[in-house]
Amino acid sequence: MNVLLAGLTAAVLAGAVVAVSAREARASLLGLLVVLLASSLLADPLPGPLPLAARIAAALLAARLISISIRGLDRPTAGSRLGWPVEALAAVAAGVVGFGTHGLGATPLGPALASAAGCAVGILAAAPMVTSRDVYRLGTGAMLLLVGGLLIRVGLGGTPSDLEQLVTCGLIAGVGGAVAVVVRAARSATGDLSVGDDAAAPRPPSRHLGRSGGGFVVHDEAHVEPPVPAPSTPEAPARPRRRTPAADPSAGR
Repeated sequence: MNVLLAGLTAAVLAGAVVAVSAREARASLLGLLVVLLASSLLADPLPGPLPLAARIAAALLAARLISISIRGLDRPTAGSRLGWPVEALAAVAAGVVGFGTHGLGATPLGPALASAAGCAVGILAAAPMVTSRDVYRLGTGAMLLLVGGLLIRVGLGGTPSDLEQLVTCGLIAGVGGAVAVVVRAARSATGDLSVGDDAAAPRPPSRHLGRSGGGFVVHDEAHVEPPVPAPSTPEAPARPRRRTPAADPSAGR
């Protein structure tokens, strides 16, 4: 077993665990950057200098775009609900499964450690993508899922060609830019990264919540019913006023 590949696999697993479990956005981004950089070297034989330089540039560009979107974020992100020990144990278990099923019944052309790292990163990406309501965590899960698929491809098909490495660089930079745009838009719209339950529920865009009588009621501005007039009663005919005769001024004399 190649010691270099074993060290890169350990770096990928550690970076992925930090990326999904750290509540500080910058620490999570640092773990994601470690995953992107270490996964570009996890191949046997190693890629050439030009493809390797392109992968490193794409990883740095994606991390830079995401860092711009979280600049000035003064609150922690959602983080992992299970904690980093559970995430690390799940990653190790998935890595063992990936190492044992290397090749999936066919003759593999790449290292078994690449398949192990791909399965571990993929299982770590599942939780933030399925359960998280934090747009930054969703983006982190998308990046890890992409890296996991690329690592499994390396384990099955061997070192990618130069053209495939170029396409991979475009994918990494494109997904990183998309994550940055979504995070920035969410912060500009709501001032937060989390998506609440009421925002996720399907509802007309004009509905809003208000208070009435100490509780919350839902108003719908798109369907406002006209007020129902009160039933009118027929008015009685006006009776004529009786005119009283004027008093005779000479009657009292």
